Amino acid sequence: MSMHHPGAPAPQPALSAGRCARAPLGAAQVAGLAVFPVMATVLALAGMPVDDTLWLLAGSGVTGAGCMTAAGGGRPLLAALASAAAHVAGAAARQQAKDTER
Repeated sequence: MSMHHPGAPAPQPALSAGRCARAPLGAAQVAGLAVFPVMATVLALAGMPVDDTLWLLAGSGVTGAGCMTAAGGGRPLLAALASAAAHVAGAAARQQAKDTER
């Protein structure tokens, strides 16, 4: 019997108990995981320096993570990141003002 709804039958476990409860990865997740190494390889073969390649891919990853967070309703995380970015920008501006006074 269900404790939440007296008289209703209790939920039964899934028939495939050995299978993971999570849904398998979709095409978008697989493509996202596969694209970064492929892009790095193509850029390296085209002659782009490794340092520049890493910065480009890191920036792309940060942009993608930000979009996923925004789409997923991660407002508290976005607010914390925006606050940290504003703090860093303010500190940099104050340091630059001090340097120009000298």
